[in-house]
Amino acid sequence: MAEEVYMMEPPKGQDRWEAGSAATIQIILGACLFTLGTVVYGLRILTRVRLLKNPLRLDDFLTGASLIACWVFYACTMGMVAQGGCATNFWQVSQSQYESLLKWTIPVNIFYMLSSDLAKISLLFFYLRLSPERTFRIVIYVLISLFGLYALIYAMISLFGCQPIKASWDLAAQATGKCVDKFGFFLAASVANVVMDLVILLLPLRIVIPLQIPRRQKMSLLFLFTTGGFVIIVAIYNCVLTVKLFSSPNYTWGLAYELCWMYAELTGCVICASASSLKPFFKRILPGIFSSHGASYGGPSGATGGSNAIKSRRQLSRKQADAIELQSGDDSESGRKVTDDDETTLWPKPQQSFDNGNHQVLVTAPGVGSGVAGSRRSNSHYHRNGKPDGIEIVSTTEVMYSPR
Repeated sequence: MAEEVYMMEPPKGQDRWEAGSAATIQIILGACLFTLGTVVYGLRILTRVRLLKNPLRLDDFLTGASLIACWVFYACTMGMVAQGGCATNFWQVSQSQYESLLKWTIPVNIFYMLSSDLAKISLLFFYLRLSPERTFRIVIYVLISLFGLYALIYAMISLFGCQPIKASWDLAAQATGKCVDKFGFFLAASVANVVMDLVILLLPLRIVIPLQIPRRQKMSLLFLFTTGGFVIIVAIYNCVLTVKLFSSPNYTWGLAYELCWMYAELTGCVICASASSLKPFFKRILPGIFSSHGASYGGPSGATGGSNAIKSRRQLSRKQADAIELQSGDDSESGRKVTDDDETTLWPKPQQSFDNGNHQVLVTAPGVGSGVAGSRRSNSHYHRNGKPDGIEIVSTTEVMYSPR
């Protein structure tokens, strides 16, 4: 039986098996992070189907596909651990194990890219519902096309980056075969990924920041769209780790560390793609923070609530260029029918003028004449005929009858 050949000798004065392995940490961390992503996605589906009674949309399926790719990616990295010596020191890895590691590297790279891109494309499809502005939508379609092209190139290089193909993992074939500069390719792909992530992060801010809405609601929206900031930070750090990994003498140990950060990045992608759909769920738990209607709707005093609502609506009606339509899950509770219950729809609206900002309705109760005390509230709603393209202005007037 031939003696096992290892990739390198251990450091001077150190036993080959003395250092141990970090495989347990990698296995547990990856399982916990992807379980977290699964729970968040499950809450997204629960909110969509059970709470809002809405059908699933394309972005829901894309995020689900991203989550499946996460778990396939995790399973492939477990193959690296079990057969390729990942999470052990490089001097503990035999040549046969290293070849297995290189084989597993191909599906690991493909499913990492696939999971990340599907989550980001899902978020872009959600952005399409934010605004009908032509330039905004063109940028989104361009980004979707770029992510699709990026995924195709990434997969092709991962599969056919060496000639013959087996030179990607066969150490003997590598001596005569030709391969692309994988360090340069993966570094360039990582940088391009970070740049596109930044564009995704900044794209909706140009819509949210100019909005003249209550600060608490604006901060909620900004938090919603900047959850991707964590993903970008981790992606940048992964770029740094890629540079260190290809120059590290202890490749398999450094690879396990980078894979742990990849787990975090992909989990962040799934959570970020699902965050926009979780507002109705959390409004049931923390209504004071996530409610877009304010506290006046929850109080027992109808007069106070109506007064605050009139004041708020009058202030909104005076906005000129920055008129907006806000749709959220609790709008249905106020009697307004909403089709997109789980998201905030933001776009400029043309202002509609009326002769009177407040329409008074005088109500005479049967049997009640002049000089008889009484009170009654009347609601007056202005509606446009046909498809609405402005803000619906609702004013409430309370008419009091009292003795002269």
